[in-house]
Amino acid sequence: MTGWLVYDDTKPKDAAKEVEAFEPFDDFGLVPYDKEGVLDRVDHSITLDMKMDNLNDGANYAFFNDITYVHPKVPTLYTVLSTGQNATNPMIYGSNTNSFILAANEVVEIVINNDDPGKHPFHLHGHAFQVVTRSDDDAGSYDANNVTNLPATPMRRDTVLVRPNGHAVLRFRADNAGVWLFHCHLEWHVASGLVATIIERPLDIQQQLSDKIPANHWKACEAGNVPTKGNAAGNTVDLFDLRGENKSPGTLPAGFTARGIVALVFSCLAAFLGCAVIAVYGLRPIKSKTG
Repeated sequence: MTGWLVYDDTKPKDAAKEVEAFEPFDDFGLVPYDKEGVLDRVDHSITLDMKMDNLNDGANYAFFNDITYVHPKVPTLYTVLSTGQNATNPMIYGSNTNSFILAANEVVEIVINNDDPGKHPFHLHGHAFQVVTRSDDDAGSYDANNVTNLPATPMRRDTVLVRPNGHAVLRFRADNAGVWLFHCHLEWHVASGLVATIIERPLDIQQQLSDKIPANHWKACEAGNVPTKGNAAGNTVDLFDLRGENKSPGTLPAGFTARGIVALVFSCLAAFLGCAVIAVYGLRPIKSKTG
């Protein structure tokens, strides 16, 4: 059924209409009004292999390149502003932030391989990217060797739907300094860790923002006991020491652990003993009841 998006309750509403089949418009062939040509010289390519899996706390998580996002103790923007020349090193932003550093005016390519039977709408802050490739369902991972023709004027979006077990290739120019998240637009997938951090031109960010953070931002961090200097772990002395950082739960073991083996042995022994007791009891002669 169709419905209404209401801005003014006083306006009349047309009757809802039935739609016999859901046939969404394929926007891949749209041409931008400014007819911007495809960015065909790639300076920086980022591949994000996406999957869903469990960790050893029993919960299900989402991953880019086997890393599930966990927010750092120090907000990434404040790490950028407080670490000087080291802000260009992705290591200081933490083990679970999927951080990528972009230089000024690079043509950046993001390759998303969706190793999941569900479709995911991926969103990039700070840019409208070109969608140069978007596969059908079950096309597998992107293989540049199999690409023949790219659209001359690809459509531009800030969100793209990547098909189940498919892929997409996005391109943009790094002309907007900032800390930009790239994430699935399903909020529970964000909460599950389906996030990457794009740190674009960190030294330019320092020049632009070092003395322009509003006082109430600092006060909000202070009220929430959120540190605002240092690396992802809040270390201001050794920026490459991430001890104490926020991290994800551990991975599931590849096989049985020692505790699992012990539990399995005792479970088997208990089962055999239980069967033996039942067998012995069942073989006992039945005594007749006399009155």
